Amino acid sequence: MKKFIVAACLLLAGGHAVAMEKVSYQAKQLAQQEGRARVVVLMDERGPGVAGALRNAVITKEQHVRGRADAVLGSLPGSGYRLHRRFSRVPAMVIEADADTLRRLERNVWVRKVDIDRGGTGGAVAADESSVLNRVDLLQGVGLDGSGIKVAVVDTGIDTDHADLVPRVVAQQCFCSSISGSGGCCPNGQASQSGAGAAEDDHGHGTNVAGIMVGAGNVAPRGALPASQLVALKVMDGDNGFCCMSDVVAALDWIATHHPDTDVVNLSLGSSDLFPGSCDASASYLTALKISVDNLMSQGTVVVASSGNQGDLQRMSAPACLSNVLGVAATWDMPGGATTFLGCTETSRSPYQPTCFSNRSTTTSLFAAGAFVRSTGVNGGVSTYGGTSQAAPMVAACAGALHQAAPRATVTQRMDALRLSQARLADPATGRTYPFLDCIDAARLLDPARFLVRVNGAQPLIPGRPAQSLPAAVIPVLKPARANPQPRTDDIRGVRERQLIR
Repeated sequence: MKKFIVAACLLLAGGHAVAMEKVSYQAKQLAQQEGRARVVVLMDERGPGVAGALRNAVITKEQHVRGRADAVLGSLPGSGYRLHRRFSRVPAMVIEADADTLRRLERNVWVRKVDIDRGGTGGAVAADESSVLNRVDLLQGVGLDGSGIKVAVVDTGIDTDHADLVPRVVAQQCFCSSISGSGGCCPNGQASQSGAGAAEDDHGHGTNVAGIMVGAGNVAPRGALPASQLVALKVMDGDNGFCCMSDVVAALDWIATHHPDTDVVNLSLGSSDLFPGSCDASASYLTALKISVDNLMSQGTVVVASSGNQGDLQRMSAPACLSNVLGVAATWDMPGGATTFLGCTETSRSPYQPTCFSNRSTTTSLFAAGAFVRSTGVNGGVSTYGGTSQAAPMVAACAGALHQAAPRATVTQRMDALRLSQARLADPATGRTYPFLDCIDAARLLDPARFLVRVNGAQPLIPGRPAQSLPAAVIPVLKPARANPQPRTDDIRGVRERQLIR
């Protein structure tokens, strides 16, 4: 009996030690120094099992998230915190908490983890062009213009009256908190705004990114999917930075709730912190971010993010480092001489050459050309940007085109097609080999009938467009020239090898 009591006491002591680690040291330290700390409170997800239709499952999940947040807030003293954000389908919330409130959260059985709500920046600075290397410029020639496709851009917003973007915009939303904690950086001066004008761009970064994907080509170079619908969300301020990752979580949660038919989301932004490998459970805000991405993926949405521009060869920023996100690094797009850009100097530039500023790690999904890209700009004009921020929307646009090419393909199949297209890039700085975006080849992999291509060996079991919608008489035969294609390597992630006969 004594042994049992001693063991029970040890278990209780161990449980208390684990509980004491729920609130990060950084959060406690900031609360002590500043009086309060803005934190992401991740709550226990366990709840009642859900059976039946998807809509019932979603409603039940939202009720569970709401009830759990109410219970945690109800346990806190009214004067010790300030609530900043709640989410519909992500079991987390954002509060500004004093030290006593953090201690209460530490003891709450429904709280999993509490970390500082970290911020970050967009992945580019102003500076010249190309989608040719990524072969997204050829999509319209094979009937893939974005018709019936909906894309979302989470960024600094867009120039809402730009002639190349206006016809494409179907919704606007803003989640842009102020670092000071009061007010916000939405056009209305608050931390949230909905409806027309909510995503007005006061920097230019988001306008450039959106134009790469959906620009009509009247003023600036045409985007990859000029017939697609655009959902524009503003989470970054006029300095191209964001206060808190929870604003990005709020944006993704809002898309999943209000635009569940979105085919792809582009996130040309990243955390100031960098992570090696997968970062899914590194902090509460990262777990909340992953849950928000998982929710989108379950509805058929591919999520793409830029890897960041700190020139790190082993780490990427979040969200690119999440295991369910396509993290995109950047190459130069044309020959050139020496240049200093984004904090590093390149002695010379050439197509397919990784940029010196691009982050990449062992889990980077693929590279795409991203420096420099000429696209839509604020005040109805044209802008030129370079960075992983410009490479990411190339990949995101292609992911949307793949859904148009093969509507019944799953999210995983579309992501695999992007990583399995035959172009490969050897990275001398790391000794690793990465996939390089070849959108036409990825589309051919999903929908070979569109290109009249015979395939040897095992064809991926990916259902394409119904045959009757592509009568043989009008299927275009496309054999575009390739610029110094890299040889294929072995299968990526255990998926089968294929060989195309041209």
